[in-house]
Amino acid sequence: MTDTNNNLQWWLGLADVLGHGVQHGAAQLKRVHLSVADEAFQVLDTIPVTRPASRIVRAFHHGISTLSYDSVSLAGRAAVGLAGVTSSTGVASRTDDESMNKS
Repeated sequence: MTDTNNNLQWWLGLADVLGHGVQHGAAQLKRVHLSVADEAFQVLDTIPVTRPASRIVRAFHHGISTLSYDSVSLAGRAAVGLAGVTSSTGVASRTDDESMNKS
């Protein structure tokens, strides 16, 4: 391999690792964020006066939060996809997403 090709492979590998990190990090943060928010909304749901408003706010909160975290995850997925395409051939290189922890 030439030095230029090694450098390109290093950057593509870095983009792949960072992209996967962003994807999985966003999924984990979303899970934690929504579970913490659910605790607060469950308290508000037990109070009859706040129940109707808290249910509306909860729906909006969860919708906006889910959209935000999914957008960040999609950006990470796009980075992984772009890193899999080599600039010289335009063909996707071999990736091993099957071995990734998808929890």
